[in-house]
Amino acid sequence: MPIWGTASRRRWLGLAVLAGLSVALLGTANRANAAEGEPAFCERQALHDYLAPLERMPKLRELPYRRHAEPLFRGVRIGAAGPALAIGGGRAGYQFQWDKNPNWDITVNLAMVNAKGAVVRQVDHRHLRTAALSPAEVVEPHFQLTSSIALYRTTLIIRSATGRTLARFGNYYRVVGPTVDASFVTEAPSYRPGETVFARLENRGAAYGLFGEGFKVEALQGETWGPVPEAPGPYTTGLQFVAPGATSGHCLPFPIPATMPPGRYRLAQETVLSWPTWAGQHRPILTTEFEVTAP
Repeated sequence: MPIWGTASRRRWLGLAVLAGLSVALLGTANRANAAEGEPAFCERQALHDYLAPLERMPKLRELPYRRHAEPLFRGVRIGAAGPALAIGGGRAGYQFQWDKNPNWDITVNLAMVNAKGAVVRQVDHRHLRTAALSPAEVVEPHFQLTSSIALYRTTLIIRSATGRTLARFGNYYRVVGPTVDASFVTEAPSYRPGETVFARLENRGAAYGLFGEGFKVEALQGETWGPVPEAPGPYTTGLQFVAPGATSGHCLPFPIPATMPPGRYRLAQETVLSWPTWAGQHRPILTTEFEVTAP
């Protein structure tokens, strides 16, 4: 039951970066409301806080990841050039967008830091004068982060044309190695006909998850799994992104038909697991089992 054709793969590659926004959302709220009719079990919850080491560092005047609530500073929209969690590497820096050239002197520094936020090594820097650029421009002074596991800090200093410091911003980044560790889990081990099975994705690894274009229901027939006449499927729920170290914000719902006989069943859902710095995809069919008892 593949969910990926060529068009779907392009859509994944285009939207994978947007999935990084969910990491920022988890940084401020570990839970998100489930859809109407879903139990609290289906709310998004944090399983592993990959950003915890950054939260323990000295506070900075941080900027959000680009295209997500970027603030206006003196008429210029400024955002971070990459998500704080860099799986397998990534980029760090800033993005500026203006309609009227602000005539600034901008310096961006990248430093490797330790767990307390102290500088271990100055890595690189960027310097630009906006007066030399077009009146309407988007610029992105940034650095590539390697796949080596480390903590980084960017520092942005904005000065006027006369050299007066106007603002100082900073962002932390954590580079982690990618890991694939995901499974579906049902709300309960057994159900009766007429009840609804709810199953959430638990994404414990450092990778982004995507699922929802069709799951099937299978029955244990002897030692093998086979189709269920009462539930031919596939059942479509819509695409769902899942952040690293979190559960899905919604569940796979399966209303058990009144005619379904007692037995052992499972939901089977193809799931894509990937990360922005890797062009490939893990596409396992993940399953979760449950028992249907007599009414």
